Amino acid sequence: MQEKELRVLETLNRDSTLSQREVAVQMNVSVGTVNSIIKQLVKKGYITIKKVENTQHYVVSEQGVVILEDYIKETQAKKIVLPEKKQAKIRQAVILAAGERLDFKKPVGFLTLGSETIIERTIKLLNDSGIKDIIIITGYESRYYEELAQSYPRLILVKNENYRWNGTMASLALAKPYITDDFILIESDIVFEKTALMELIHNKNRNCLLITNESGSEDEVFVEIRDQFIFKMSKDRHQFNKIDGEVIGISKVSKDIYDKMLEEFTHNKNPYFNYEYALLDVARTFSIGYLKLEDLIWTEIDTNWHYKNLINYIYPRLLEKETESLESN
Repeated sequence: MQEKELRVLETLNRDSTLSQREVAVQMNVSVGTVNSIIKQLVKKGYITIKKVENTQHYVVSEQGVVILEDYIKETQAKKIVLPEKKQAKIRQAVILAAGERLDFKKPVGFLTLGSETIIERTIKLLNDSGIKDIIIITGYESRYYEELAQSYPRLILVKNENYRWNGTMASLALAKPYITDDFILIESDIVFEKTALMELIHNKNRNCLLITNESGSEDEVFVEIRDQFIFKMSKDRHQFNKIDGEVIGISKVSKDIYDKMLEEFTHNKNPYFNYEYALLDVARTFSIGYLKLEDLIWTEIDTNWHYKNLINYIYPRLLEKETESLESN
């Protein structure tokens, strides 16, 4: 079908009582054009004409509804792909570190892993990957980060004063004055192997979520993939036709998409709104890619149990794998 025919069909589907003149005004075309299109739609069986008193109602038939359904599905499947940049080097990172975990009396980032803290390990991995400009959004016990910053002159700290009463998108929005280009976004309560960061940085998609197999942590953000792009994200597994993995809290975000997320956030009235869902809102129009690493070693630390599991099982495996990687190189 031609686009104008589809537009007339869509307009009349919303309101079958519209006159041909009213349809023409909405579409910004002539009445003659609308009259001709309606005749064609009636001939094809997509519209039926019903007389109500002295007026004609143009009712979309079951066949017409099928045509509209296919058209809308096709339209929704189309995404805008941002152009690739000549300079693809990622030089910035944002670490979301405002939240409090009830099991700990300090930020999760300051739990120790051998001779270093979790946040020190994350900063080191970023530096080793060529990312020196790091913005940390603090909140709970921010003094820990203020002390840390004395050892890292290029570290920028931004405090979320309302961290107890808002979600991660509010924290991410606070980085706006400092974001100048595409960046890596990391949550501070995760530990992961270096390969995750390296592969994400070099992934061809300017916007890319890192996902892996389900962890069974009971706090997963599941994802569904369609047409090679992120289609759905939620913590409620009942919303999915299929689960393709879970988000682990590391993403690559372009400056363009970040600006779109901020634009979406200006309409927000839910203080607990998280950045993943702002990204999903933008993904209705723009393509958001993904990178799935099947055998990734990583963990989130929400409770003492998570931390003990990290120390006793996950961290030794991670060290062993990184040692093997160094030896093979």
